[in-house]
Amino acid sequence: MNERITDTIVQLNNYPKDKYNVLIPVTSMQVMSNMQRIVVNEVRLDTSVDDKGNGRDIYREKSSGKFAITKVGGMKLAAAANISIVSSESVQPDVCLKCIEMTKATGKAQPCGSCPHAYDVKYVVTVRVPEPSGGFRLISKDKEIDCNMERGGMSDAQYKRFLPHRASIAESKALMRCIRDALGLAATYTQQELAKPFVIAHVVPNLDAPEIRERLASSYLQSMGLLFESPSAPQAALPASAPPPQRPELPEATPDDDYNESDYPPDECDAPLPWEDEQPIVGIWCEDCGCEITETKGRNGQTWSPEAIEGFSKKTFGCCLCPPCQQKAKGGR
Repeated sequence: MNERITDTIVQLNNYPKDKYNVLIPVTSMQVMSNMQRIVVNEVRLDTSVDDKGNGRDIYREKSSGKFAITKVGGMKLAAAANISIVSSESVQPDVCLKCIEMTKATGKAQPCGSCPHAYDVKYVVTVRVPEPSGGFRLISKDKEIDCNMERGGMSDAQYKRFLPHRASIAESKALMRCIRDALGLAATYTQQELAKPFVIAHVVPNLDAPEIRERLASSYLQSMGLLFESPSAPQAALPASAPPPQRPELPEATPDDDYNESDYPPDECDAPLPWEDEQPIVGIWCEDCGCEITETKGRNGQTWSPEAIEGFSKKTFGCCLCPPCQQKAKGGR
């Protein structure tokens, strides 16, 4: 894809039809203000096909003998034209809607499982297309596949391969209808015509304009805030810090005064903290009876330290137990 950008006006007559496929039916385009600029994209499709006439971007249409553009090729053209998909949804086929209306009118449900149209599918695709004036328009197209009609031209093996993909086929065809309508594409081309580059021009925001840069920066910062902060839960304000304790003002010293430390109260920071006089609790304690585990001699005369008893108990019982509680956990053995 070759991109050409101009500031205010572009002459599409510079792209002769014998060398290019110009998809914009105008001879020139001009922006309305300095906040817009024109982008001209050239898209070259891959026209290589296999023995059956199928390729990545084009395929041979059996009825006409010419070539049509595949979904892959259509997405290339849509990306160059800044066409975006708004929605793509499966809806009830027309045959099913008739059955629903008949059920409402008669009050009797129609047989659905044995209906020859039970496998029919229908998709509706809506795309957003930028206009040369700078606006956008929405285009919606649908495609319904009648499986009973499709089966008439297929063998049983072909029909079995077709059934699992019928929904994606209907969606692709509906999307290509939108792209053809938006860009003015023909249904089929010759291979020589498809070998010429497609020229697509559309209007985009001018990022060099100060107004656009300011709004873009604001939007970017807002999106970053939504990414790293929760918009529904406002941040709690930090509590106001308490003012530092004020030291008592000392009287001004005079040469006749003698310094006496007892005349001044101690600073609040000099007072001992409540837990500073307490001795830390050390030792290993049984989680069952609460007794302190001390050094113990085993039956073979081996001396077990409290740390060894704790490690053995946690490995065996999953918690710290004293020797009597260990015997109790073993069932008295």
